[in-house]
Amino acid sequence: MTETPLRRYVELITERPVERFLVRVFLRASQLNGLFIVSPYLATLSDSPYSLEKLRSKVESNRIPTYIVTRDPVASYQLEAMEALVGSPWIEVRYNSCVHAKVYVAAAERDTDSFALFGSGNLTFRSIYSNVELAMMVYSQGPGREIWRDLHYWASVRLRTLKESRLIQPIRARRR
Repeated sequence: MTETPLRRYVELITERPVERFLVRVFLRASQLNGLFIVSPYLATLSDSPYSLEKLRSKVESNRIPTYIVTRDPVASYQLEAMEALVGSPWIEVRYNSCVHAKVYVAAAERDTDSFALFGSGNLTFRSIYSNVELAMMVYSQGPGREIWRDLHYWASVRLRTLKESRLIQPIRARRR
């Protein structure tokens, strides 16, 4: 008797985990209902296939409500990243000077197509292409569904509603 292996619901990623998350976002066949990015440091990633400009374009063309929590930008690369995001009617931006977590959550129309990543990687060029990073990718299937829901709640409600998470830009667009 041959057993069918259990489908993975969580995966340890030791090479370029943030890029793996972004690849899934860009190649997703099912519609995303929300995207949540928590990263103390953001960069434009302008020379990357996953630049903030391309992400913004995908978010706007697919009308994906996107929520970003990051630290107040200080360095020029952080200010450039904010310039790439601010002004989009589909992107909410909050600053929280205490945030250190790195969490990325994609909520899909079909719950089982949702996924999340949490680990050490910021949304920066160095984190994606040169730093040694570690993360867990969680798929909203089987036992992973509960972990995904906890990460989704934390990023979508808990962190965003902390008094330290100052609203800089609200989402102005509405899905029909």
